[in-house]
Amino acid sequence: MAAAAQPRSLERVCQQLVAAPSANLVRHYLTERLCAQLDLDRLEAACHRLLVERLPEVVRARPVRLAIDLPLRPYYGTDGAVPDQGRRGAAKAGTTRFDADATAFVLDAGRRVPLALSFGHAHEALADGVTDLLERVQRLGGPLAYRFLDREFATVAVRDALHDQPFVSVVALPQRGQRLQALLTGRASRRTTDTMRSADDGELPFPLWIAGRYAAGRRGQHRREHWPFAVVGRPTCPWPVRRLAEADRARFGLESRYRQAEPGRAPTTSRQPGLRLRLVAISLLLPNLGVWLKAQLVRLTPRRERAAVRAWLEATFRLDRLRDLLLPALQARYAVHTPLTLPLPCPIPLKL
Repeated sequence: MAAAAQPRSLERVCQQLVAAPSANLVRHYLTERLCAQLDLDRLEAACHRLLVERLPEVVRARPVRLAIDLPLRPYYGTDGAVPDQGRRGAAKAGTTRFDADATAFVLDAGRRVPLALSFGHAHEALADGVTDLLERVQRLGGPLAYRFLDREFATVAVRDALHDQPFVSVVALPQRGQRLQALLTGRASRRTTDTMRSADDGELPFPLWIAGRYAAGRRGQHRREHWPFAVVGRPTCPWPVRRLAEADRARFGLESRYRQAEPGRAPTTSRQPGLRLRLVAISLLLPNLGVWLKAQLVRLTPRRERAAVRAWLEATFRLDRLRDLLLPALQARYAVHTPLTLPLPCPIPLKL
């Protein structure tokens, strides 16, 4: 937690805190006692329990919207303890290998609360990762209303797995292919059908929703923009096309949530995928703790004053403020090395 709050590596944190164990002992417990004795599936289950231990009651009480994303974090190590760990992709940040941890978020009243995390193996199909995430979320007991998936999940296998599910799934489509490009015309939003083809999984017809809107100078564009979606599941989605597109835009806020969580991910060069997964889970846990704490403070406030307290918390108690409060508490518990003792005598006293 101290490494996530700053962020610093485990080595630097152990040098910083007086009562902390040595960095070698911490790494020994993490790699030899934790990661070596627990497989990745059990580590995923432990990370999931961490994320859902403190959740607002509204997440369990009413149907929620779920967003599933697949962020790619650059990985520069070798295979390490697990062969073929991570996924291959287009060159980015000096590497073609990435940690791909699929994440499920609840979208509720402007909040994006992570619920589940799944380590992405190189040999694992995306459809299996999506199914695993949904099973973890459904164990919470709360009903699902809509699911929004990123463009990485626009495959035949994923859509086939979602087709007969008892809730609506919305998959954003990449705008490529001559057939799809020919459909992205006209001024009005509309519904139609299309067919996706795959050499491995065959063909799958699906309902295609196309939302259109004038760019009005956004991103320097002055033309009609189109957003294609695959909308599957049962029952059929009753929303108009434009309303569905606006609801999907809430998924874009996940990028800002990742930017918020990334400073809380302790840096590491470890080749242990379990350790890297644990550090990612802690970085996602900090926003969850902030959301839970805000909800508790609002609940304890008299009803007539809750709106003002909620507005004050949203403006003041941000994620960086939570880390600022967490760090002094950890330093007070473990004490901090304040003086710097030179290993050799210094004849002239220095003042900084």
